[in-house]
Amino acid sequence: MLEFASSDFPVSPGEDADTNPGIYGKALAHWLVERLRVAGVPVGDVFAEDFGWCIPVQSAPHALFVVCASSSDEAGEWRVFAFAEGGVVGRLLGRDKSAEAVRDLYHVVKLSIEQAPGTRHVREAVE
Repeated sequence: MLEFASSDFPVSPGEDADTNPGIYGKALAHWLVERLRVAGVPVGDVFAEDFGWCIPVQSAPHALFVVCASSSDEAGEWRVFAFAEGGVVGRLLGRDKSAEAVRDLYHVVKLSIEQAPGTRHVREAVE
């Protein structure tokens, strides 16, 4: 998971009505979609989940997602992480490549965030 600070992603009034209270990140997710597209990553439309704003990434045989969310009660504190869903049969047979796909996606996400002019204090966090 990446954590960082940036004031470049404004929170819209009522944005957390689509997530859990106090969970923001819609502007960050829309910005990141554009950066991922420029990098050649096939992404879908941003959607809300309880835990943050999700970016679906076209991938097979498992689904990949990037999640953007506010990190604390402090405005401008963010966290971003990537994960894979699916591939249960591959996991059972020892042929699951989802970790590699998540690692590659995470690398592109991290570079995008590090290169954004307004980001500060980018760090990898373990949760």
